Amino acid sequence: MNNRLFPALLILLALSACSNNRVVLLPDPDGKVGKVEIITQGGTQILDQPKTVSSFSSAKSAPKAPEAISDDKIQSVWGQAMSAMPPPPETFIIYFMSGTSDLTDASEKALPDIIAKMKSRPVLHIVVAGHADAVGSDEANIVVSRDRAKKVRDLLVKAGAPPGAFEVSSHGKRNQLFKTPDGVSEPRNRRVSVTIQ
Repeated sequence: MNNRLFPALLILLALSACSNNRVVLLPDPDGKVGKVEIITQGGTQILDQPKTVSSFSSAKSAPKAPEAISDDKIQSVWGQAMSAMPPPPETFIIYFMSGTSDLTDASEKALPDIIAKMKSRPVLHIVVAGHADAVGSDEANIVVSRDRAKKVRDLLVKAGAPPGAFEVSSHGKRNQLFKTPDGVSEPRNRRVSVTIQ
């Protein structure tokens, strides 16, 4: 059996005592629904509607046509597994003054919210990516974006994050959020993205 996963979906598999394999498609927390393709030696089935289920008894049997499944049934079969799942990742953007690793006033005020989210995670992985606008040389922008990412990492470590929880990168003026030609100052590109997983 091969399951191909697509964005914006949550798949729950259950193997019951009668060897009935079930795949349920649920919406993401934001309500978006992706799709899943179930492929066995006996055939293929696509789930693309929320709160639908397909089942198959073995790798050689064809998956059954999708059926609606109630919230009560979802909770009774998978509720315990769902409650053990980690919360979805959250991404925050922190902005900086031009050419520096000094946070803007608004970003300074946003730090407590980021720290609170960080502290609420039972297991912590933080992805920090530094960026720059298109003013200055490639080399200078790599340095400033690295300094920005390092500053945010250091602030979060000081607030209690374990140093080993981080994945840090710097992109210079590549990967602009708002595309500009070289030499154009764009405050929204002078940023660090922080994804708490």
